Amino acid sequence: MEPHVLLNMPLFKGLTEEKLLRFVLSKQHVTKHYKVSDFIAMQGQICRSAYLLCEGKVRTQMVNAEGKQLTIEELKAPKLLAPAFIFASENRFPVNIEVMETSEVLILNKIALLEFMHQTPVVMHNFLRAISDRSLFLSQKVNEFALQSLKSRLLNFIQLHGTISSQQEVAHILGVARPSLARALSELINEECLTIEGKRMMIQKENAKKYL
Repeated sequence: MEPHVLLNMPLFKGLTEEKLLRFVLSKQHVTKHYKVSDFIAMQGQICRSAYLLCEGKVRTQMVNAEGKQLTIEELKAPKLLAPAFIFASENRFPVNIEVMETSEVLILNKIALLEFMHQTPVVMHNFLRAISDRSLFLSQKVNEFALQSLKSRLLNFIQLHGTISSQQEVAHILGVARPSLARALSELINEECLTIEGKRMMIQKENAKKYL
C-alpha cells in the first residue's frame, strides 16, 4: 500500500501524508489481498467496515432470487467501496463485489473512521461528498433502466466505451438477455444509427438522435 495512492483518494483529499499514515497504519485496520474471481463482499452481507480499494479492479453485481445478474459498474483503484452503506441503519452490501484484477483492499474500522472524521472535518466533508456522488450515480442508473429503452442504453454505452468487446458482458451490465442485446444492436445498424469498422463502433448522431 503506497501512501501516494491513498492521498489520491477523494476521501483523503486535503490531508498531509503524516496525518494520513498515522491513521491508516493503526492496528485497528487490516490490509487484505484478493485474486481474480474472489469476492470482497457478498450481497446481503453486513457492512461492518469501510473498504478502500488501493490496487486492482472490481465489479459490482446484483443478483435476484432466480440468479439473474445485473452488473452495476466496474471500479478501478483507488476507490472507496459502498460508502453509503457503512453507517446505514440497514448496513448490508446491496451488491456482490467481485475481483477482476488482483486487488489490495484496506479495511478500516468503522468506529475509528467515525472518530477520525469528527477530528478531521475535511475527511467528513469528503465522505459526505462521496455519498452524495453515489446518490447521483444511482439516480442516473435508475433513469437508465426505468426510463430509457434498450437501444438508448446501448447507444449510451457505446458512446462512453467506443465499442462492445463482449456482448455477454454488456448484456449483464445493461440487465438484459444476450439475444435481446444482439437484436437491438442489429436493429440499430439496420436503422443506420450505428456503423462498425473493425472493432470500432461509430454512432450516426443524426439518425440516432431519437434514442439519445
